Amino acid sequence: MIPLTAHLPDGPLSVAAVRAVDDRLRALVEPAVAPRVAGADGVALRVHGTGPACVLWIHGGGMFLGAAEYDDAFCCDLAAALGATVVAVDYRLAPEHPHPAPLHDCRTALAWCAARHERVVVAGGSAGGGLAAALCLLTRDEGGPAIAAAHLYYPMLDDRHETPSAAENADAPVWNRRLADVAWEAYLGGRTADAYAAPARAENLRGLPPTYLDTGGLDLFRDEDAGYARRLAEAGVPTVFELVPGGVHAFEVYDPAAEASIATRERRLAALRRSLREDFRTW
Repeated sequence: MIPLTAHLPDGPLSVAAVRAVDDRLRALVEPAVAPRVAGADGVALRVHGTGPACVLWIHGGGMFLGAAEYDDAFCCDLAAALGATVVAVDYRLAPEHPHPAPLHDCRTALAWCAARHERVVVAGGSAGGGLAAALCLLTRDEGGPAIAAAHLYYPMLDDRHETPSAAENADAPVWNRRLADVAWEAYLGGRTADAYAAPARAENLRGLPPTYLDTGGLDLFRDEDAGYARRLAEAGVPTVFELVPGGVHAFEVYDPAAEASIATRERRLAALRRSLREDFRTW
């Protein structure tokens, strides 16, 4: 894949301008084989593999870019490696559908998965990781469906950009402050973020599912991610946190052959296998 930041125009960014660049770059990528397609109350789902346990995968893209189909190859490989079902939710995008519409689509997808599988893990990268974290908060507060564990990869959790890494890595490759500002403006639609929009704002993290979280040392989100992991652990949530030195946002996607990328994929896969078969309260 080609980093989006290297092709952005100078000056103020808009959703339309970023989408135009993203569309051009996506056109250079060969499409994957299409999976089974299902629907849940109007929400499209892409279903990979079979198995009694399920991973609900939530794609990234700052809440305003991307689609579930872009992760077909990843989800297909993941389902095969885990011997499980992987369901990718094609949630509605901001700004046409601002918060809480994308989160509610993920909730609908979770209910569909829970009705068909004995154990469901939620996972996502970047904005998808933020939605996964928000989904855990929402389902805790609403009383279900049960989530066995959450796996959050460099999640987008905080709209405030007040951490040291937000300043240090403001011009980082792959995802920078300019893109983050466009993303949050689109997602919030002019409203103040609550904890279901920006999980880092949540005051109470008790009772959330066991959580695996990783991020890169050069990621814009590094400190908000590390802080969230620390607060989860302090709230009694079984938590595994991994910081990858030198890793930029989505490092394992853009440099897949790097030693750190290979190790990260293996670590994530091992953690997912555990989440799908046993209670992580023993973490």
